[in-house]
Amino acid sequence: MNHLTETVSTEVVQTEAVRTRAPGAWRRAFLMSISFPALMAVLLIVIALIGAEPRLIDPDTWWHVTVGEQILRTHTWPTADAYSFTARGAHWIAYEWLGDVFLALPARSGLVGMAWLQKIVVIALTLLLYLYSYLVSGNSKAACIASAVVLPLAPMAFTLRPQMFGYIFLLLTMICLQRFRAGHERALWSLPPLFVIWANTHGSFVFGLAVIGLSWITSLFTFRVGGLSGQQLPQQKRVRLLLAFLFCVLALLITPYGSQIAANPFEMALAQPTNIASIQEWQPLTLANPVGTYILVFALALFVAQVILRIDYKIEEITLLIFALYASCAHLRFAMIFVLFAASVVAAILARWVPPYDPSKDKYLLNAAIIALVIIAVIKFRPSPYQLERVVAADYPVHAVDYLQAHPQTGRMFNEYGFGGYLIWRFPAEPVFIDGRADLYEYAGVLPDYMVASAGQATATAVLARHDIRWCLLNRSSSLAALLAESPGWAQIYSDDLSVIFVKSGKARL
Repeated sequence: MNHLTETVSTEVVQTEAVRTRAPGAWRRAFLMSISFPALMAVLLIVIALIGAEPRLIDPDTWWHVTVGEQILRTHTWPTADAYSFTARGAHWIAYEWLGDVFLALPARSGLVGMAWLQKIVVIALTLLLYLYSYLVSGNSKAACIASAVVLPLAPMAFTLRPQMFGYIFLLLTMICLQRFRAGHERALWSLPPLFVIWANTHGSFVFGLAVIGLSWITSLFTFRVGGLSGQQLPQQKRVRLLLAFLFCVLALLITPYGSQIAANPFEMALAQPTNIASIQEWQPLTLANPVGTYILVFALALFVAQVILRIDYKIEEITLLIFALYASCAHLRFAMIFVLFAASVVAAILARWVPPYDPSKDKYLLNAAIIALVIIAVIKFRPSPYQLERVVAADYPVHAVDYLQAHPQTGRMFNEYGFGGYLIWRFPAEPVFIDGRADLYEYAGVLPDYMVASAGQATATAVLARHDIRWCLLNRSSSLAALLAESPGWAQIYSDDLSVIFVKSGKARL
């Protein structure tokens, strides 16, 4: 009887403890949501959203959405080109098929749905960048300042493409590794399922593998050379880290295309020289680009800080920073990689001087008021459907396609590279000459022909004749448009502020 009474008493005490803890946990969560670190997060989000506002659509967005919609509609994965006449039937797979689906779902609600997806992804990226910088530095104020310093480089990566999801996965990978180093070993086993999703979404998974592999290599030994140091992990943790890496590699094979997706990033780097040499996002940074100037100033500031302050670095963080600096300078596309790797380094440096957050000095009501005002402003000043349509019409041949649907032309079309994706999405009845799938057109031998024709070289008309081109939809400021305007065999039938249509003389349908 006494035993039963003790058992019941123990259960009552435990139940009361849970009841008393729950309100305390909810209260702490609420206070954290209106704390100064939360306010800093909201302000960072505003900075990121302002930078993302004019960056909604990329020329590749359109064909990604079209491919994603095809997958959703047919429940099959493409294995051959069906959108062009120059490479029709050639082997082509949707390497980023899951990313295409992620884009296609909100696109069913039109431009507004796509705009909201962009905002959600930008918010997620900003919060994860802030969180990772905090985990590395242990100082929320330093993490906020560091994130604000690098965020001006990020907007160029905020267009709706699968690579946006890749940046989220890279940050999640680095957060899992950071938590693993801090003793939360279960975080490591989140990585293999993450890589299953990542491999099917975007080829940036190679950066994730590099980060995990570097983390394992630097865990093998302890050393210190000047301000550079490395810390060996216990053998059990090293084995777990290696196993996680191997499982992540195996996860790359869980795709509808087998090993082809895993091989794609390496094919891009080694087997597509024309693509890498010709497409703008693969070009090296120059000081003529504000991003190049910003990164140069940033690197010089870090160098001066190192000379003056003699800062200590862990071998893995300085390796990643140097790699990110090289990658962003070699290819404009990788400027966002520099953002992700540099923020935590800057946060760790700033944490030496920035005082940590003190909850006892927080002004929760003031924080809540500011957060509420910011959220209301973001919702109130969101772009309308009309504004979004104007943004699209400024960069894509909206009115020219309206004209073509009312006055269809016969024969094959030559189109501007940047217009191809939009034409696939908006004008599916007309096979394109080229679009943003540069890998497909390089393998088909079309990309070199496009480069010659679009440059308006003397042999441009010969290229058009070889492909039996009957009409062209071009940017009115392009070199080829200027050439055709002076060519007796071509006539202009349409022009607006952005685009122009030429037809072979006698072939126009008005």
